[in-house]
Amino acid sequence: MSFRRFLSVGLLCCAWLVLAFGCQSKEQTVDKPVAKQAVKKKVARNDIARPGEKMPSEGSAQEPYVYSPAGRRDPFIALLEVKKAIPVDEGPLTPLQTFEVGQLRLAGVVVGHARPIAMVMVPGGKSYIVKKGDKVGKNHGTVIAINEQGVLVRERFYDFAGDIRENVQQIPLPKRSGVE
Repeated sequence: MSFRRFLSVGLLCCAWLVLAFGCQSKEQTVDKPVAKQAVKKKVARNDIARPGEKMPSEGSAQEPYVYSPAGRRDPFIALLEVKKAIPVDEGPLTPLQTFEVGQLRLAGVVVGHARPIAMVMVPGGKSYIVKKGDKVGKNHGTVIAINEQGVLVRERFYDFAGDIRENVQQIPLPKRSGVE
């Protein structure tokens, strides 16, 4: 019992010392430069500068550093940015251009005739018919192919370096359920 009491009193004392002396704010004092008083000194004949000559100085004063951002990237701009679509002025947006390509769900495809078509569902449950060349997605994607596996959409956008990138995504046709 006495060992426990000794241990608890010791821990309390240590905690009190840490709180009392460890949390004090230490003010840093900065020595202000004291202006040197002008001291007249005796000038010798050889210390006088002739016209066109510079006076020898006791301490050479350095020029202040000036940062020049020319040719350097801004360090406060993020390297990885969200994809920026290439601006296209082709009139008003279609309802399928208000959703990301990954949000669209393929309900079915018809590929038996010369011009294949597909039915795409948006998150709200509404269905739309698409064909090759239709605009889909927020990054001005275009349907480039419709086949038995799904719909292929090509998006063009600027990457973080400002280069134009192309991304081809597939909206897959879901597996059949209940039919073997």
